[in-house]
Amino acid sequence: MKKQIQYLCLASLLTSGLLNAQTDKKVQPCITYDVMDQHFKDDPSAKQRYEAAQNILNTQKEEFEKNITANKSLAPPVYTVPVVFHILHQGGPENVSDATIIQALKWMNDDYARTSADANTTVPPFNASFIDSEIKFVLAKLDPNGNCTNGIIRRYDARTEWDRNQPGAFSFLYNGITWNPTKYMNIIIVKDIVAAQGQQGIVVGYTFKPGAWSSGAVQDAIVYNYGFLGTMVQARSLSHEAGHWFNLSHTWGNTNNPGVSCGDDGISDTPITKGEFGGCASSSISACAQTNPAMNNLNNVQNIMNYSDCPRNFTTGQTNAMRAALTSATSGRNNLWSNANLIATGISNPVLCAPISAFGTTTDKYQICSGSSLVMKDASYNAAITSYSWSGSSGVVFANPTSSLSSATFNTPGIITVSLTVGNAQGSSTSTRTINVVNGAAAITGPAIESFEGTGTPANWSVINPNGVAWEITNLSAKDGANSYFVDGPLSAAGQSDILQMPMMDLLNNQAGTFEFSYAYARNSSSHNDNLFLEGSLDCGATWKTIRQFAANTMASGSGGIVPVTNSVFIPTSTQWKTYTSDAGGFNFDSFWFDFSNSASVMVRFNFVEDATNGAGNRMYIDKINFAGNTVGINELTKSISLGLYPNPTKGTSTVKFTLSDASNIGIEVVDVLGKVVLPSNNSNYAPGTHTVNINNNEGLAKGIYFVNISLNGTKMSRKLIVE
Repeated sequence: MKKQIQYLCLASLLTSGLLNAQTDKKVQPCITYDVMDQHFKDDPSAKQRYEAAQNILNTQKEEFEKNITANKSLAPPVYTVPVVFHILHQGGPENVSDATIIQALKWMNDDYARTSADANTTVPPFNASFIDSEIKFVLAKLDPNGNCTNGIIRRYDARTEWDRNQPGAFSFLYNGITWNPTKYMNIIIVKDIVAAQGQQGIVVGYTFKPGAWSSGAVQDAIVYNYGFLGTMVQARSLSHEAGHWFNLSHTWGNTNNPGVSCGDDGISDTPITKGEFGGCASSSISACAQTNPAMNNLNNVQNIMNYSDCPRNFTTGQTNAMRAALTSATSGRNNLWSNANLIATGISNPVLCAPISAFGTTTDKYQICSGSSLVMKDASYNAAITSYSWSGSSGVVFANPTSSLSSATFNTPGIITVSLTVGNAQGSSTSTRTINVVNGAAAITGPAIESFEGTGTPANWSVINPNGVAWEITNLSAKDGANSYFVDGPLSAAGQSDILQMPMMDLLNNQAGTFEFSYAYARNSSSHNDNLFLEGSLDCGATWKTIRQFAANTMASGSGGIVPVTNSVFIPTSTQWKTYTSDAGGFNFDSFWFDFSNSASVMVRFNFVEDATNGAGNRMYIDKINFAGNTVGINELTKSISLGLYPNPTKGTSTVKFTLSDASNIGIEVVDVLGKVVLPSNNSNYAPGTHTVNINNNEGLAKGIYFVNISLNGTKMSRKLIVE
């Protein structure tokens, strides 16, 4: 059984922002041999082909070294390798800048050219053995179709959470990403490389050595964590993975586990060693029997193919092994630096490119309430950009229409398009996204009850059915009236999610309201773990939070209990219906509800999730959904103080007017449709009489819908405000 790598290696990596945010996690610097073993387990014949290829490469390395000895006076050729970075992102920090990629590649070139700032700090005798490899990495200038590129490709892609543990992962993870690896070194930058089952920590990178896959296979690439590019020491992990891609082993041999036993990497001038995981005893004496006395029995702790805290060097033997791999037909490495390929990839005759437009939102949301805003963020690539131009349909308002970053306000409900055009002297391109703008006006503004007695889906309700089995109306049983809604569990697949969504609700002005619903449920067996989630959204369905989770055993207790489907499908009797009632005072049954109670645009839904393992459970029923609004006489109160708001709609300043019969404390705040305070609050004591308070004096509110909340001695009232 392999020893799990759970140590914190490379102390200098603590400077990484990634690790500062995740200080409780460990680091796995390289998992190359883990993924190779996984590949060989999936395809045993691949291991046989790999071992045969390694025998050929070892023979070619020996011949290569003999030729060097025989031709010492001849300068070695320069092996120029076209490189392409594929950045997989979802608009987050993993979408690293071109400058970060270019700098990391420079540090990588410095390591291979022996021009890094700390190269001469390599201890003897390894300092003399550290030579210029004459291997040079250059960003590709033409893509496989001959189109202009800067060698940095950005893809908005869920695979940025790179999980090789799923069945068939080595097929679908790489598909459509990599370019022909006999022409390009492909480096895939991701947000996270998921650790193997039973392991833990942040994985830095991995690749496959030559011969592990057939020549030209899409899997012949380096996969690398974005958080390890920002410093020279971090980027040495990229030099490390490139070493594997050129057929180098770890200094202790062909495992990912240093410090276990003495091992040999097959290179004559690297000592036999157990290897290091962290630390930097750069002149340490080896505990392993040596075959090369010229190494003075020292470990090469500073070797880039080690896991120490102070990587510095390759050895001459390692350099010769990498050069030999580059002259071998194994995995097509010998084609990379051929004149024909340097022409095909644009290295020999580089040209300037036009940018390729791409963008997203800073929150990665593409659904929003009407009257609200999203910040649009440029993610274009392929060239330097000199001009930006944002545009949109249906009256979208951009705060900075010619900037790389701009807030966009969406006033009109519907499917709205947003476009970004970017350009430079070589040309321009345009990309377009759609934004689903949902009407943020509440349909439920006070007491409401729904017992599903009509035909079809009730007004402003919706059934979301991605899997073929959905919530549907039934007259088999009901808590109130003749009908209810149910999910036919016996037909549901494992893990299936079915959603019944309520109309938009105003909780801001119903803070003393309560919420209740009735349900009936039976488990198919004691091992069926279905769940009902009551979920809420403050952004018109773009994101959801769980308000309350109802587990299978809780729902079944006092209701249907366990009813195996093989015996009968569950049809509840009148005594098997259970009623859930929130605490008084506005849903105070979960801490999340505090986020909802101050919004006039709240969406609530019932999400029934079938058992993730078994599927095919029994039935779930819901009926009599009741929202009891305020009981404190808000309407009467607003009339008694003659509360007014004018002009409304407004293009600028509005005035709140009220008349008091007694001295009172009045608080005034303005919030957007998500409940966010957008203007400074006003809280003062007022004498009896008529008073006016101006809001939006500086006309700082963007066009949209807002709510002016007024509190009278702690009792809240509200008025909608439209800014045109």
